[in-house]
Amino acid sequence: MISATGQKKKSRGFTLIEIMISIAILSLGLIFVLQGLTHCLSILRISQNNLEASLLAEDKMAELEIAIKQEPDKLSKDTSGESQSGNIEFKWEIRLSPDQEYEELNEVNAAVYWREGKRAGSSVFNTYLMVPNGK
Repeated sequence: MISATGQKKKSRGFTLIEIMISIAILSLGLIFVLQGLTHCLSILRISQNNLEASLLAEDKMAELEIAIKQEPDKLSKDTSGESQSGNIEFKWEIRLSPDQEYEELNEVNAAVYWREGKRAGSSVFNTYLMVPNGK
């Protein structure tokens, strides 16, 4: 541009190529942010499934402890079952085995398997329970 005094004046602004390059860079950054967000949501879902599995195992182990206190003679050594929470299928197994060293102490192994669509997972929990009279 030429001013009224005859001197060339530099235009202040961006060229079309500069704007296109900046939009491309911003688009790439946005793509990486969205990929990170979807990955975080996927991890959050897996974490939620593991939490539900651990709560189910805790519930079943508490039921076993109550059953031992109420009727220790009718105690089953192995129990299993299935349940569903929303669209997640859970299968659980609890195995009660006597400890070799202490007569009244029993090891409790609880395994919970879950499936949600194509995803599957499992959690295993171990603890000990006192069973009166070695039952």
